[in-house]
Amino acid sequence: MSTLTEFTKTNLDKQGFGNLDEAAKSCYAGPLRFTPAAGTALIMVGLALQSPAFLGVGAIVPLTGAIFPRGMILDLVYNLGVRHLFHAPALPPTPRPRQFSYLLSTVLIAGSALSFFNGLSVLGFVLGGMVALGGTILTTTHWCLGSWFYRLFFSHAAV
Repeated sequence: MSTLTEFTKTNLDKQGFGNLDEAAKSCYAGPLRFTPAAGTALIMVGLALQSPAFLGVGAIVPLTGAIFPRGMILDLVYNLGVRHLFHAPALPPTPRPRQFSYLLSTVLIAGSALSFFNGLSVLGFVLGGMVALGGTILTTTHWCLGSWFYRLFFSHAAV
């Protein structure tokens, strides 16, 4: 078990994983990077291709995470396949702050797809780029802008 920094523990707590003890957070810290890393890679492919179809279909991925806490497509790919290659634990259900982040990503990716479809490439790059940047930050630091917004807007809500 690796020791996590306070920064990482705080970031995981703010994503809604505060109910996990330190050992569990340490165990999940690496696997929780899979979904944002894979999602970011897919967004970057869609941006490189400037493909409204690829991005539009790609918007379904975070939408599944926003709607289904145990059924996000990339989490299922990890839980049913990838984790077995590394003898890693299955990912826990997605907490509400992270679900909200997925919803924001869905809107931005769909906006990017519509922008490219309508010939507004710069806007498409800006909207998709925001998701790619946020996903990169989440992957590398566990700091989640969408979870930060969730806590800002819904500070009274139970996690």
